[in-house]
Amino acid sequence: MRAIQVHEFADPSKVEVHEIDDAPEPGRGQVRLTVAGVGIGYFDGLLVSGQYQIRPELPFVPGSSMAGIVESVGDGVTHLKAGQPVASFALHGGLAERVVLPAASCVPLPASVDPHAAANFFVSWATGLYGLREIGKVRGGETVLILGAAGSTGTTAIECAKALGAKVIAAASTESKRVHCRDHGADEVVDYTADGWRDEVKAMTGGRGVDAVYDPVGGESAEPALRLLAPGGRYLVVGFVTGIAKIPLNLPLLKRCSIHGVNWGGSVMADPSVVPPVLSTLVEWAASGTIDAAPAQVYPLARTGDAFAALFSRESTGARVVDPRA
Repeated sequence: MRAIQVHEFADPSKVEVHEIDDAPEPGRGQVRLTVAGVGIGYFDGLLVSGQYQIRPELPFVPGSSMAGIVESVGDGVTHLKAGQPVASFALHGGLAERVVLPAASCVPLPASVDPHAAANFFVSWATGLYGLREIGKVRGGETVLILGAAGSTGTTAIECAKALGAKVIAAASTESKRVHCRDHGADEVVDYTADGWRDEVKAMTGGRGVDAVYDPVGGESAEPALRLLAPGGRYLVVGFVTGIAKIPLNLPLLKRCSIHGVNWGGSVMADPSVVPPVLSTLVEWAASGTIDAAPAQVYPLARTGDAFAALFSRESTGARVVDPRA
């Protein structure tokens, strides 16, 4: 079967399609899927480049968040059946025509949820909902500032925050990206590369500040964003696309705020019970139209490298999905 196979840790934009052995028949407690979509996330790119704290044994097939159709089930699997659409998560293995996974990692999907939309559920969407609701305790009526809001992580955070009833201020670096943020529900937008952007956010909140900051960017934007928190505010550290921020630790004391790490993958590995409430909410929201989970672009398997390049360039907006059937 065709798959993206990594033979050495390198630039994820250079990955190639290889012919590898077909996925085996599922064993006890396993399912075999025809993969219909794989969400392309920073985690996958770091794994390919060897920059993540875990290094899979070479060669390996990347792809952690996926959706597909159950081909067959192994002994002991009762909640899934052949022909059923599912969303699923694995450390790697998704960027292939077929994959064998533990049945426990698969969540059934209603027919109304497109597999391309569900392919990102276990990456940016789950991170957004888990970070905002479970970690950040965001409630209806609160104000959330989202940095890097036009990317896949930021866009999903906008929609999750709105679904939770929050007001969203989206920070993005270009006019086209800010239009994208408004199209996905942002109430206000701001250019956080411009001088005086903090004053704009203060004015948007009547001088009070924001209740939560969702930060997948890091770098020099972090400290000024943290200074915008209102008393009792929560700063959610999601990623470090522009570098690891240096935060003076007197600020949380003076601001009476808190800083929280949002590590969805680590949380899942430590306690799989965090998955069902997050995924069931996302499925419900997608089925009802509360969120628009459709990716901005779908790539064939041979263009997986282009999907990674678009993600890491930070020039793209929205989510990227690879369809191994194409």
